[in-house]
Amino acid sequence: MKIVDIELVNVFIPLAPGLPEPTGRHYGAHMLVRVKCDNGLEGLGERYCGNATRAVATIIRDMLAPAIVGQEAINVAGLYERMFRSGFYFGRGGLASYAISAVEMALWDIYGKHLGVPVYAILGGSVRQSVAPFVSLQPLVDKVEPNSIPAYASLQTYRTPEDVAFAAQKAVEKGFKSVKLHQFDIESVRVTREAVGNDIEVTIDPNGFFNPLEAERFARELAEYNVGWLEEPIWPPDDYQALSELRRRSPVPIAGGENESTIFGFRRILEAHPFDILQPEVANLGGILESYKIYSMAQSHNIPLAVHNFKYGPVLAASAHLSLLFPNVICLETPWFQLEANILKEAPEISGGQVTVKDKPGLGIVVDEDVVREYRVEEFRRL
Repeated sequence: MKIVDIELVNVFIPLAPGLPEPTGRHYGAHMLVRVKCDNGLEGLGERYCGNATRAVATIIRDMLAPAIVGQEAINVAGLYERMFRSGFYFGRGGLASYAISAVEMALWDIYGKHLGVPVYAILGGSVRQSVAPFVSLQPLVDKVEPNSIPAYASLQTYRTPEDVAFAAQKAVEKGFKSVKLHQFDIESVRVTREAVGNDIEVTIDPNGFFNPLEAERFARELAEYNVGWLEEPIWPPDDYQALSELRRRSPVPIAGGENESTIFGFRRILEAHPFDILQPEVANLGGILESYKIYSMAQSHNIPLAVHNFKYGPVLAASAHLSLLFPNVICLETPWFQLEANILKEAPEISGGQVTVKDKPGLGIVVDEDVVREYRVEEFRRL
């Protein structure tokens, strides 16, 4: 079963009404990656896109496709290594790793379909089926189901504290017991805490907004509002020395890691100890196998994982399958917004503050081809 083609499909689905207008417009952008085999099987991956879409597409077409087309599709580890080594002279992290991630998760989708089993089963099965009744996770759900992961609602960035609080309240009404803000002001935290009460976890990600001194001041102000974690507050997000110093002085836990790539990048994180909570992102790390290694590294250091994900497509599915495998996964990020249409007609279920993986082959996802045809674009010009 050999790879014969890699197809890239850009889909932009506008936001549905119901929540306040966010500050950004990249939320409904999907770059789907279809890896096709000579026996008709195909796998589906996805890449975070935004303004780097053309660059990622070029890497896939000019660097990755020549390395794996014609190769045996189910040799995922070997194909990852071929793709990784193809960037020897000009880059192995960043955009190259993002492109590899999208192709690699599609290869796992093919492998699972070939064997007729879910990806998580290939990698060892769900730890939740055995330990869920006996472990104390964050109190995000009343009961963790065997193939489910506690989830939190990750809000968009809003213009006013009132908009933030409104969106958080809507998430709580849908059963979430944890919400994450993407703001950089204390007022948004204060108003949200008042709106959702003290029993709901509130976390905050200012996306590298502060310098180290400002970040420490912000962390001390957050302590008053019982914040679950402060995520990657320092620019640049890989200044692990500054983050380590902040972690030692911060009254609230520090989280991060979503912007790092490969096991070699995460080795730097584990050596520097900058985070109380790690947030690996399968779409950045190099794919599912590389993520598996990093989850294992984190488990060996007894560090909790709050798995990063801000997509509803294949990235969500890959993240959910990985999350079932490790007892140190405390929660999975799920985006809190709705689009005009769903790009997948079969996908992991988000309900009651949990993400549940269905027992279907591969990543267990099926694209809605009608939605793809309606919302397909050549480039994301509207971002």
